[in-house]
Amino acid sequence: MLEEFINHKSDILDIITGTNSLLGESDGTGNERLLAVKEQLISNHFNLVVLGQFKRGKTTLINSLVGNEILPSSVVPLTSIVTILKFGNKVRCDIFMNDGTEKSIQIEELHDYVTESGNPKNVRGVKCASIEYPIPLLEKGMQLVDTPGIGSTFLHNTETTYEFLDHLDAAVFLMSADVPISQVEKELLETIKSSTQKIFFVLNKVDNLTAEEITEMSVHNTNVLREMGFTVQEIWPISARKALKAKTSNDEELLLESGLSNMENAIGEFLSTEKGRIVLNTAISKTKRITLQILSQIAIETKTLTDSEEVLENKIGTFHKLNTNLKKDKEDIAYLIKGETVKLNKKVEDILQGFDDTETARIRECLNSFYEENQNANPTTLREDMQKAIKAEIVKGFDLFKEDIEVVISDSIQETFNRYTKRSNDIMQEFKTAAEQLFEVPMQQSDLSIDLAEDKRFFYMVQDGTSMTEEDVKSILRTFMPKSISRKMILKEMIDLVASEVGRNCGRTRSSLASRIGSTFKQYSKEISSLGNELIENIEQAMQKGKDIRRDSAESIKSELTSLSNTSGKLEENVKKVEGLWDEIN
Repeated sequence: MLEEFINHKSDILDIITGTNSLLGESDGTGNERLLAVKEQLISNHFNLVVLGQFKRGKTTLINSLVGNEILPSSVVPLTSIVTILKFGNKVRCDIFMNDGTEKSIQIEELHDYVTESGNPKNVRGVKCASIEYPIPLLEKGMQLVDTPGIGSTFLHNTETTYEFLDHLDAAVFLMSADVPISQVEKELLETIKSSTQKIFFVLNKVDNLTAEEITEMSVHNTNVLREMGFTVQEIWPISARKALKAKTSNDEELLLESGLSNMENAIGEFLSTEKGRIVLNTAISKTKRITLQILSQIAIETKTLTDSEEVLENKIGTFHKLNTNLKKDKEDIAYLIKGETVKLNKKVEDILQGFDDTETARIRECLNSFYEENQNANPTTLREDMQKAIKAEIVKGFDLFKEDIEVVISDSIQETFNRYTKRSNDIMQEFKTAAEQLFEVPMQQSDLSIDLAEDKRFFYMVQDGTSMTEEDVKSILRTFMPKSISRKMILKEMIDLVASEVGRNCGRTRSSLASRIGSTFKQYSKEISSLGNELIENIEQAMQKGKDIRRDSAESIKSELTSLSNTSGKLEENVKKVEGLWDEIN
């Protein structure tokens, strides 16, 4: 088995080397993406990526697998920073910068480099973070990868997402036990379908469900996944929260209850038996996909050289019109998205107004009951206790409200994403089809896939009540009044305070949510505007290269066509070779 793996690995490396040699002869350079596949295959690192939609518990799961809270739970991956966890005898954290430099930091400093709050808009210029940690799960050559660009982003960078597919070997796909698998999760799965041969499907947050409810949800999700064409042997029910608590407190009983051990055993067995085949299959898939993209560019350049001047100019003109129309369509969508921002803010405003009224009434009722139940309390003690009661009730009410409003916002935004993402992908597909017909060349274009991830900027604040000076005055006044009157004055004061405190916190919440909604849709509009840019750039580069060569002699054009034809033929042979290797391995 090991000998077969080594032989197949050698064959794939030979194909990659041969392909890059062809490209080097053509333009003096190789292909960076192919070189990355080669380096990964040589080092035999195996990337296990944890994917998950908004509020699925992705970071908690990663920390529970490691056995410690080393990843900041407040990661907001707007900077698209990859964090790689691998085995090391000692804890070590290295930060790799975009300028090629690197630095070692303490694990406690990680927040300052990989979170939006610590590194807003990636002002530090971080390329990725690497953490070495002594856990058996990583000892067999596996690297656990937290990729903000794929499943845990506030709004992930689509280009980075699809670039990282070339580094994906297997995935842990995290679903939530409290909601069925969603459309956006299905779309995310479709994007990785051709990029990995192994997905561990995990059902998180099973804490409050019965065994029957867990089974029911697992069966439902299994049926959905199988309809999508996935082979689902098992869905692992876990509580990542319990698992992390169990690992950090060495509670074996709680760990067993969490279900994580079963999933870890499955991953361990996979690494021991299936890993080699998956490593090879993944390298083959990446090599084939990259080679086909190169063939498309060669075909366009060939068309540019062989068409007549008139036909070529017509094609270029038509392509520019297609590009202009695509840009206009994307601008129209961005304009419509601005309207969605206004609509959602109005919806939040209405919800907050209703919450303000009902919450004020609820807490006032609680205060009246508290007042009646504490008839013997002296005025000073009564006031202090009622202030504490107000604070506790506001915390209780706003905590519950936060959960409700999070669902409203995430569902509303995701519903909007789904509509406009589908519209954008349909427009992009029309553009791609028109470009294929124009140049008579098949092309590959990644769809837009946006995922909303957890954002912790929602906040409220409670305070201890009126100022000391004001209270001093009222305390002096109360000393000259009968106890019953003093108590009633305190009740009125606290009743009035409730409206003030609830209203103030509603205002803070309104501001926080408006900021979140605005930045979310702004970033989404940027994603829309960049859709298709890579495909357009590849086409334009191929056309420009062909036009430049056309300015040379007829002999130069003939020589280039011969070179392109030879390169294309050999690349097609390499595609057949990797397809043959696929058949042998599988």
